[in-house]
Amino acid sequence: MPRQAGASSREAILGWAALVAAVAIWAGWAVGTRFLFLEASLGTADIVALRFLVAAGLMAPHALRRGLALWRVKPVALAGVVLGSGFAFSLCNTGGLAFAPAAHGGAMTSPLGAVFTGFLAWALIGEPLPRRRLAGLALIAAGAAAIVLASLDGIWGLQAWIGHLLFTAAGLLWAAYTVAVRGARVGVLDAVTLSVVGSAVAFSLPYLLLVGPRFLAAPPWEVAVQGLLHGVLGATVSVILFNRGLVLVGATRAAAVGALTPTLTAVFGIIALGEVPSLMETAGIAILTLGVILASALPPAQARPLAPAPPRP
Repeated sequence: MPRQAGASSREAILGWAALVAAVAIWAGWAVGTRFLFLEASLGTADIVALRFLVAAGLMAPHALRRGLALWRVKPVALAGVVLGSGFAFSLCNTGGLAFAPAAHGGAMTSPLGAVFTGFLAWALIGEPLPRRRLAGLALIAAGAAAIVLASLDGIWGLQAWIGHLLFTAAGLLWAAYTVAVRGARVGVLDAVTLSVVGSAVAFSLPYLLLVGPRFLAAPPWEVAVQGLLHGVLGATVSVILFNRGLVLVGATRAAAVGALTPTLTAVFGIIALGEVPSLMETAGIAILTLGVILASALPPAQARPLAPAPPRP
């Protein structure tokens, strides 16, 4: 018995560590991407193409060993997986950081994805929407609206609204992915493999054919950093860490840790970029974080057996 208790304690520590590391990667990804947009030469299309070439290479062993599970996914669901978490999602989520602060991306994409997922899952696959979750989704929407309203004074530039639209579109795409995966009952690694390999074929290869490896014209350090940030950490390592933590500590606790993403992104943005949110923006981030926690705290009887990770960067 003592040995079992010790093992359980070690697993809990490893689980919490994995979750915190995943959230730190997501927050660091947003801040790092924003910094590179301000300082470096690669555009959104170059970054996304590089991301999925690297990620597809990392997931190739799993694809060769397990296959792509295409026989288990209907065409509509396959489109939801490849677009919703692949190149279309990345174009929106990454492109938004060219126009709006990192804190806005951290506060809008993932939380709004939760809002859209709740309503799409209710409408399309009959997942229940209890009052507590509805209240949480309403708080998320209110917090995101506060952030948008706070930026109307132009403090973040006249084009911040473009970033907000792109973050909103990214949240909607992620919701489509989540509903598609839940309906198809595809495992997390299989879904990630479908997403990155499908995006490499649908976006990265046409990119190479039409414009060539333009990203190689950038300084080698920039290519290496972007490949590490997007392909290794953002597209693969963070997902594996989060899902490992989810298994070890449970879905409700994992979701609560994931709710720290907006706050941690804002803190990293202040430290690394000097992007200090206003009082209204801070209030919006706090409100939507509370909403994420409330919407995620579902009783075990209402939790679905398969719950894909929150939006990866």
